Amino acid sequence: MRQTAMSVIALTSAPLVLRLSLGRWPSDSERQAFRRGFTDRAARLPALVRALSSVGDVCNLMGYAMRARRGTALPPLSPLQGDILTVWTGPKLGFLHLEKCGGLAVMRWLAPQFHPEQIDPDPLRAVPPQNFYRAPAGIGREKARYALLWGHFDLPALERIDRDRFLFTFLREPRARLVSIYHFWRSVRPDVIGDVENDPLMGAAHRHDLLGFLRDPEPSLRDYLDNFYTRRLTGRYTTGATIDPLTTNPADSLAAAQNALARLDFVGITETMDGSVHQLARLIGARPPDRPVRGNITAENHIESVDVFRKAEQTPITPEIQAELDRLTTLDRTLYARTLARHRTPQALAAE
Repeated sequence: MRQTAMSVIALTSAPLVLRLSLGRWPSDSERQAFRRGFTDRAARLPALVRALSSVGDVCNLMGYAMRARRGTALPPLSPLQGDILTVWTGPKLGFLHLEKCGGLAVMRWLAPQFHPEQIDPDPLRAVPPQNFYRAPAGIGREKARYALLWGHFDLPALERIDRDRFLFTFLREPRARLVSIYHFWRSVRPDVIGDVENDPLMGAAHRHDLLGFLRDPEPSLRDYLDNFYTRRLTGRYTTGATIDPLTTNPADSLAAAQNALARLDFVGITETMDGSVHQLARLIGARPPDRPVRGNITAENHIESVDVFRKAEQTPITPEIQAELDRLTTLDRTLYARTLARHRTPQALAAE
């Protein structure tokens, strides 16, 4: 009779107790571990202590908290790795971090509102999605448990991993993004890159002037330059393809990208970063920033990180370069204009 009563108590209390302990609703496996610990009388501990100690993430959270309280030395964490003295209790988030759109600035504000155990520690978050398939099973199931999932994914990959989280991204004026990524890659020291002559991405920025960079036919570089937003929203890449799936039917690609853009729960504007971040904070219940959200300033990197960056001169935009920038962003500029209109920004109002 007593064992039956204990099982009933464990069954009914597990979701709420774990919600309070984890800062999120528990998974099925966590509820089962809680119930097993609660009813297992082999360990001579109070039932609730047994139950909570059977759930791995609860142990991790408590271990960090107790070490911090005792003043025990903890491994140094960057702001991007979270804060050991906080736990995120809002919705699960998926951040589609598009290169040179202010993503690191967003994460420096957002990540400290999560415990480190709640942030996906993906060592491959910087790998472009056309070079790494994130499957719906295995690695996808493992990632889905984290409260904050972010990186250089594409939208199809994020949706394969976990369709039911709050998904968001930031867009920058597409031509400005192209110029920015060229100067950023060019500012990386050649010795950091290694084989500059054969590196298809950063090396290309060192081998070419801006016009030559924009015209380089390397497929993996095309995926960074040619209607980049459309590709990341749809997963249509020229890398590994016999025929570029984006260019075979541009109208269909644009329609697919517009549909994908509409599936995102929030799309911010890099040029109005502070306003966008405050709006995002309201939607997800986050603490808004108490200072301007500062991005990665290529012009200053060589001062702050001399071992990685060097000073890179800005390239004047000639009519020929402007024509290439226009050609490479035909679809993306439509997506960006739609996002501007949604935000009713000064840029959008001026265009009306």
